[in-house]
Amino acid sequence: MRTRRSLIVSAATTALLGTVVVTAPAAHAAPALPAGFALFDAPTGHQAGDLTDAAYLPDGSALSTGRLGSVHLTPLGGQPTQIASLPVSTTGSLGLTGIAVAPDFATSRAVYTTRAVPSGSSAVFRLSRWKAGGSDAPTSLTEESTVLEFPVTSDSKGIQDVAVDPSGASLWVAVGDNAAVRSPADATKDNVDKFALRALDPAHPTGKVLRVDLTGRGLPENPFYEAASPLSWKSRNYVSGLRDPRIALDPRGGVVVTDIGWSARHEVDLAFPGQNLKWPCWEGTTRTPGYRDTPECKNVANAAPLGETVHGTADTLVGGVPYTGISYPEAFRGIHFVANKGAQTLSTLGFDGGGTVTQPLTTVASAIGDAVSVLTAPNGDIVLADAAGAKLRRLSYKPVNKAPRAAFTATTDPATRTVSFDASTSDDPDREALSYQWTFGDGTTGTGKTVSHPYSAGDPVTATLTVTDPHGAPASISQTVVPAEASPTVELLPPSPTVFSAGESVSLGANGEDPGDGPLTVNWRADRVHCPRNAACEITQLKTGTGLTFSLSFPNENDTRVVITSTTANGRNVLASKQYTANPRQARFSVVGNHPARIKIGANEDAGRLVTVGTSVLITAPATSLDAAKFVKWADNQSTEPIRQVTMPGGGLGLRADYQTPIEKRYADEAPLRALLGTPVGSELIEGDGHWQLYTSGRLYWTPLYGVKTVSGEILTKYVTLGAHAFLGSPKTDELVARAGNGRYNDFTGGPTTGDGSIYWTSSIGAMAIHGEIRAKWMETDAENGPLGFPTTDEVGTPDGVGRVNHFFRNNASIYWTAATGAHFLKGRIWQKWGSLGWETFFGYPTTDEMATPDGVGRYNHFSTNGSIYWSPSTDAFEIHGAIRDRYQALGWQDGLGYPITDETWVPGNGGKYNHFRQGGFDHSIYWRQGTSVAWEVKGSIRLRWRDLGWETSYLGFPISGEYNTPTGKRSDFQNGYITYNATTGAIEDRRY
Repeated sequence: MRTRRSLIVSAATTALLGTVVVTAPAAHAAPALPAGFALFDAPTGHQAGDLTDAAYLPDGSALSTGRLGSVHLTPLGGQPTQIASLPVSTTGSLGLTGIAVAPDFATSRAVYTTRAVPSGSSAVFRLSRWKAGGSDAPTSLTEESTVLEFPVTSDSKGIQDVAVDPSGASLWVAVGDNAAVRSPADATKDNVDKFALRALDPAHPTGKVLRVDLTGRGLPENPFYEAASPLSWKSRNYVSGLRDPRIALDPRGGVVVTDIGWSARHEVDLAFPGQNLKWPCWEGTTRTPGYRDTPECKNVANAAPLGETVHGTADTLVGGVPYTGISYPEAFRGIHFVANKGAQTLSTLGFDGGGTVTQPLTTVASAIGDAVSVLTAPNGDIVLADAAGAKLRRLSYKPVNKAPRAAFTATTDPATRTVSFDASTSDDPDREALSYQWTFGDGTTGTGKTVSHPYSAGDPVTATLTVTDPHGAPASISQTVVPAEASPTVELLPPSPTVFSAGESVSLGANGEDPGDGPLTVNWRADRVHCPRNAACEITQLKTGTGLTFSLSFPNENDTRVVITSTTANGRNVLASKQYTANPRQARFSVVGNHPARIKIGANEDAGRLVTVGTSVLITAPATSLDAAKFVKWADNQSTEPIRQVTMPGGGLGLRADYQTPIEKRYADEAPLRALLGTPVGSELIEGDGHWQLYTSGRLYWTPLYGVKTVSGEILTKYVTLGAHAFLGSPKTDELVARAGNGRYNDFTGGPTTGDGSIYWTSSIGAMAIHGEIRAKWMETDAENGPLGFPTTDEVGTPDGVGRVNHFFRNNASIYWTAATGAHFLKGRIWQKWGSLGWETFFGYPTTDEMATPDGVGRYNHFSTNGSIYWSPSTDAFEIHGAIRDRYQALGWQDGLGYPITDETWVPGNGGKYNHFRQGGFDHSIYWRQGTSVAWEVKGSIRLRWRDLGWETSYLGFPISGEYNTPTGKRSDFQNGYITYNATTGAIEDRRY
């Protein structure tokens, strides 16, 4: 399995063609690799910058695609040849983008391609199925049948990728959003290409991962499948909300998607049925410019990806594959390898069976070339398709390399003294290409897998073959040849079956004959060749024997064949041999989960494969699926044990492990809840901070921290109206009974702009939302059970656009918030006074809650523009502000003058302002004169004389000082005179200066 390519055409560099090499092209620095690793390169034959994808065939050869339409075959260790040139549309970055090989290629010869195809004056995107021509290595692609097709609307990000399910019964297709690209720097909601928004809609093909059968029909297991319309895009849809995706099918279970971002992030995600990854509203954990302001992106929540990289000029994730082999060090086993084309790096990403990241994206190799596709070699090695070098770069771990085995046959033509040498029976346990070196015994040498060599003399000589693998490990073998004599022969009599079940007898016969010596003794050797998928082969000797017949029992294990060699030798020790390969009788064994899960078959964690009939297979279902569901039972036998062992039947076997999400479990366990919520609607989805499921009359949400909670009724209606989990987050509680007024409420985790939230409902008020700092302040007041009572509004913006407010049921109360002042509450008569003055437009927002005065008599609020409102039972509520408030504060607030009994009021003629105050049995005042910056108090008896004179209209004018002590009593100064109070006599006198 593998992920594919970027469609961005690489800068041209010189293609490396010819023999296998281990160096990067001159245009790049030397690769920096983990200790012990090396890169081994194989040519593809494409032009530099044209390579887009590759796929391995069962024999280790590779098919590769070029954007301009060519399909090449690179034999194992050989030179590439072109086998097809497909018609393509190559405007922009379109062209031939992907290739995949059916898992049953040996019998079906099926190959799949994705490309843009000319259609009249425009073009269409097409997924095609082909039949590979030839009987062995493909020589052509023929018999095209169209699986999917839809119109091209832009010259980028079209049909990108195809992968064949391990079962061979379905296809996974990655499709970009096919929208036009513009610079993010000047993007607005009005100039971005709105076509990208179709990525959010399951009814359109673009921006999706599609899952179809081999004819292009949607599968009934798909999340939006419509039985009446299996060819609809909804029926074919698996995952939505993608921009430029590549897919990797993990053979252990699960689908990994990498998506190339636009403005901020590239991301790696686990794909779950029905999931929406929210492009173009989001990329990774970042909202996108322009699109985020469109109505379609309002209140769109997104779950965090497995990993993301910051978008840059040298940064383009082009997908990756899981490493499921066993030759790499333990730290790399089971890890996902991700290539970054722009940065020319290879990174690793780890996550467990529950979908939790265990290792973040970590760069492990650099300067690896312009990777456009990542795939897995037959021995499990990670392979990069390097567009700049037009080659496949295999990452191999050298310390575990196994030496090859050398073997050959020699056939003599005595008339010409020519010997034909054939090294085809040589092999490499690591399934890598070999080089062949011959020493013919007469002083000459040669190269190649098969060679013919004429000898000048007929005397016996010793010929030697040396084979060498790409790591330089050699193996040699020698035989005697007599050029002047005909070679002995061995006739092999194979069994009538061609394949064998475990334990079945394999019986052969053979006859040896030499032209001079007559009948010869036949010797037998049976080798067990065990080649686990994505791993090196293990070759061990099973049995030897002598005689005309030979038999053994076929091994009771998978991934194994038996190579039986019959050998005879004449009196001059000239050998003849024949090989017979006993192959396993296989049937398909598949294990799936009703939720995506890493289910193991045997030891190599492959959830869908061919298994030898009669073998015993161990199956392990993980306790948790990738989407956090828990294992419940096996569907066929209802066993709740996750580990089981079965014997493979001849007709194949398909098993299903049933998982249950926390939401599904609670719904199944609680009959009253089912009655409340009704029946499920659609699939359980992963968004925001958890999972959620819609029902006909409510919703269930699950988060790891708070478990499964329900939202229903009028609270649900309010929740959805506000944007549901995208706005307030997931519920932290079920709907609970409030502590007052027969109310109900849910608490929520909080959205990106809200902080912790709640929705409260009463029959008289309805459902209202409260969140963030306003909610926190309300909770300080004992919430609905406190002096404010239930909210009577949602949190709303104030008319000036600066603040936020909730109003409450009791005592005419509100809580106002601004970033500068925080959240504070007002209530009762102070609230009414503030409202009568014009709310925040008069002197700003409250900077305190309603507080008790130190004397315990009154209440007050201070406000942001130097204002306050004071209240007492005997005086009611009045405001003071500005210079008058400053003087009031300087005098000790209510301790100095008592409580205001007027608002700040203009004097006749508007030459100044005043407030009157009352303290005990005395009234006082503070006056401010226009043009000055200070205000002065006039108190008690002095105030009474000044009042009787006519206040500021008297000959004294405005006060220019506060009341101060004199040797005989008190004095206040005015503009044109003063008033004194004699403490001994009680006399009040006013005088001019």
